[in-house]
Amino acid sequence: MNNHQANQNARISALVSAYEAEIESGELRFREEEDLLDLLEYYVVEQLPDQALEIIEFGISCYPYSSEFFLRKARFYLDHGREELAMVALDEGEALFSDDVDFHLLRAEAFALLGLFEQAHDIIDHLKETTSEESLSDLFLTEAVVFEMEEQFERMFYALRAALLENPKNEEALHQMWVCVELAKKYRESITFHEAFLNENPYSKQGWYNLGQSYEYYGQYEEAIEAFEFAIAIDPTFEFAYRDCAELYFQLKQYEKALRNYLDVLNQFEPDQDLFLNIGQCYLEMGELGIAKAFFQKAQRLDSLNDEVYFFLGDCFFREQQYQKASRYYLKAIQIEDRREEYYRALAETYLLLGKPQKARWYFQEAVEIAPEASEYWIRYAQFLMESGDLEEALEVLLESEEHAVGAELLYCRITCLLAMGRRAEALYWLNEALDEDYNRHQSLFEWMPSLLMDPEIQAIITTFQPF
Repeated sequence: MNNHQANQNARISALVSAYEAEIESGELRFREEEDLLDLLEYYVVEQLPDQALEIIEFGISCYPYSSEFFLRKARFYLDHGREELAMVALDEGEALFSDDVDFHLLRAEAFALLGLFEQAHDIIDHLKETTSEESLSDLFLTEAVVFEMEEQFERMFYALRAALLENPKNEEALHQMWVCVELAKKYRESITFHEAFLNENPYSKQGWYNLGQSYEYYGQYEEAIEAFEFAIAIDPTFEFAYRDCAELYFQLKQYEKALRNYLDVLNQFEPDQDLFLNIGQCYLEMGELGIAKAFFQKAQRLDSLNDEVYFFLGDCFFREQQYQKASRYYLKAIQIEDRREEYYRALAETYLLLGKPQKARWYFQEAVEIAPEASEYWIRYAQFLMESGDLEEALEVLLESEEHAVGAELLYCRITCLLAMGRRAEALYWLNEALDEDYNRHQSLFEWMPSLLMDPEIQAIITTFQPF
């Protein structure tokens, strides 16, 4: 936390303490409008609606010729689903401030919340003809809000674009733009818009963040990281940009860079269980098992029913070859969340190393039943059966897998099983089929059965399908 933020927090804390002492004594004193707005923001953030409404009413009594607290009153009721009371507050405000366009915009939003979309659009269309250019951006933003309530997400996108073309500094429109892009699935249009927008407004942190999110959707991770890092450079306190950047580095297996971003979040913001979990995962992948466990345990203290915490603690002990401890943590994870196939596979591998093949078999089977569409679990289950000498059962499992999962890996695995069973002619037939379907996957044959590297007939067939 920087010094400015620390000083501001201290000021707000002192302001709240003084105000609440006055409430207790029954003697409220006149306050500056800025102080009252800061108090209001505090109670809104702390989700104390009664106190927030008291501040609003106090503000109206102190500043009856300012529209601010009348607008805040209407907004308060709208945010709490009390549209009829919001209408009453708008009537009160408009009687005093009839020329203030913000009251009309809030009324349009109130109509939309009541499902009266035609009336909402009538207000907006009328304002388009009469309002000043300075208010057009907020007008288009309100129109976007109405379109969102109508679930007309494409029209919402174009309304937000219009809002930002009128006023590139409209932060609320920029924030809503990303929500809209996700709802409308207009990621390509988002990239086009934000690239052009940032050419004109290169210091828009939210613009860079939005662009990064759209790049991420298309798997353009390097570009997304660059966009997030621009957002962070503009605002070093942009928490979501740090987190999203870290997540992408993690996906790219650049664990040290991911960790650096997560630690920046830890140093600047209030930590949560997800942050401790993410940091622990980085240390786990870097082989720093002791530090990883310490962060997982911090996450556990914040939420003792987080299944992922127990799973990753199990991974730590597994890597330390403490298989008995690992099994206990994996079991705890399954007790909390029993529909995660990776938990069952991890426990199966652990029981296998503990010399408990029957238990391992059961957990491998559970993994494929939970995720029948995932070929990797069928393959591992079949390999386990082959290693156990149950070749017929392994073949049955692989044939069953093809009813649920797709991918040439399953066929290559079946080939190794057939070869192990001595059914060579059948295996060679399917090898031709597999190579024709996906040549590049043939390397898995040698991982599962290294002796095939020295098999001239197998090598000859592979060479026949080698692309030039």
